[in-house]
Amino acid sequence: MRPWLRWIALTCLVLLSILVPFALWEDEVTAFSVRLLARPTGRALLSATVVVLLGSDILLPIPSSFVSAGAVALLGAGWGGASIAVGMSIGSWVGYGLGRWGGEPLARRMAGPAELERARRMMQRFGSWVLLVCRGVPVLAEASALLAGATRLDPMRFGLVTGLGNVGLALAYALITLLDLTGYAAWLAPFAFGIALPALLLLSLRARGDGAG
Repeated sequence: MRPWLRWIALTCLVLLSILVPFALWEDEVTAFSVRLLARPTGRALLSATVVVLLGSDILLPIPSSFVSAGAVALLGAGWGGASIAVGMSIGSWVGYGLGRWGGEPLARRMAGPAELERARRMMQRFGSWVLLVCRGVPVLAEASALLAGATRLDPMRFGLVTGLGNVGLALAYALITLLDLTGYAAWLAPFAFGIALPALLLLSLRARGDGAG
């Protein structure tokens, strides 16, 4: 099989592993999430519930947008936003770990060692921007974390990029709720704070590093 066909097959397999649970259990998991958030619990327990739900998003069809909006509405901008950022970051690391210890052997078997090494070089070169652009996009966010793990992207780099993106998304959800944004403003907020702002910070860090060197 040609290398590009192998990559297509591997990509389809990864996407199916993410999409199939949504098709099978989305309604049940959504109803379960609604019940959890609707319980009259203390702030700390509710925050922990948000973190657990968002942290398991890579494995289960969690309605992350609903959970994030509910977190800010129920906990406030500060505590809710922090819960969102922590939960999303845990989910990112779970995806990275699954990709590194499960996805790499699969990619090596399907695509071959040479193609995997080529993908690793490309991820090292462009991985930061891939992760950042995909951070707020359902399915692609999970797939990019798996790819980062499978290609052994530097963990520090992965943590920095996904951390900035997750904090930006949490800030966006907080502002959408606080300012009651609707329409284009609500659509642009996750892009501005989840992609554009972290991208500017990354460019600033890179420029500072180049200047120091």
